[in-house]
Amino acid sequence: MRIKKFTAKNYADALEQVKKELGDDALIMSTRSIKPESPLSGRSVANRVEITAAIEFEEPVAANIEEELDLNESDSLDMKSLIFNLLSEKGQAQALGLKPSQFETYSHLVENGLDEQLASKILKKSISENDEKPAKEKIRAMNLMKKVIPYEGEINLETEGPKIVAFVGPTGVGKTTTIAKVAADYAIRKNKKVALVSLDTYRLGAVEQLQIYGDIMQLPVEVAGGKNELREIVNKHSDKDLILIDTTGRSHRDKDYSRQLKEIFDAIGGVETHLVLSVTAQEKLFSTTYQQFSPLGVDRVLFTKLDEGLNFGPLFNFSVRNRVPLSYFTAGQNVPEDLEVAAPDKVISLIFN
Repeated sequence: MRIKKFTAKNYADALEQVKKELGDDALIMSTRSIKPESPLSGRSVANRVEITAAIEFEEPVAANIEEELDLNESDSLDMKSLIFNLLSEKGQAQALGLKPSQFETYSHLVENGLDEQLASKILKKSISENDEKPAKEKIRAMNLMKKVIPYEGEINLETEGPKIVAFVGPTGVGKTTTIAKVAADYAIRKNKKVALVSLDTYRLGAVEQLQIYGDIMQLPVEVAGGKNELREIVNKHSDKDLILIDTTGRSHRDKDYSRQLKEIFDAIGGVETHLVLSVTAQEKLFSTTYQQFSPLGVDRVLFTKLDEGLNFGPLFNFSVRNRVPLSYFTAGQNVPEDLEVAAPDKVISLIFN
């Protein structure tokens, strides 16, 4: 947004300057009369006026959806926030470069945790010149949001040899329970041969928890303390369709942990990494955790505890900004019922419900 002050002898001339420089779509922010300084007299008469006006910069037309949203572009959102609450809803919509009919949808998105920059860009790209009904604006926004959410669905098994999938993430997000749900889905529902491996020798009781799930489903459970042991386990279970690896939950401040994991995974090669995040966590933790594990090469993101979430805009923000495909959602503790293959329609329904 560009904001500029114009001065003239009268309002008509000042408005003409605004129109000439900023165009017909300029938003008038404020007006005031200017009195000259008069040291010889206690009173003075205004002889000039000042108008403060603003205009939203036009964005270039892009070739595809990701470019259209221009996710890396930096807008003057700080300046917008200073004036935002002083305006009417119509004025707020204009300040964002939106039509008044879009403000209701914009407000809903932001209230549900969607990033303000993303929300305004989505709505600006979904503008229709011929239709100003809020309901239609909402539908257009929903359809565009579906298009930009990256997802790849459930785990795709290899044609030869076992597919190896590791679940990483902070403590308390539900990695072990999630692994049990995925294992049950493939072993019980899809009748595939599955093995479970724990690298979590750090947390008390972690191996025992995985072992309980393995006993119930009659699946082999192995424990690896390092790369050599993991290599032996993978060779031992070369007849399996799927090998699921549970890892230790560590603080996002532990930068050395991902390096250790990378060394272990590189020793066997071909490990698909799923980052496990809880929707109940602060959005800032999403980013710091992703940065922590990015040296591994995060292939998918999986969100847990949807039944405990209050808003789901941050889920959209993270997956779209980082271009990490969604794999699964979980809600509740039931194995395997509380597991769902992630899809854009589900994300949209969570945000707009």
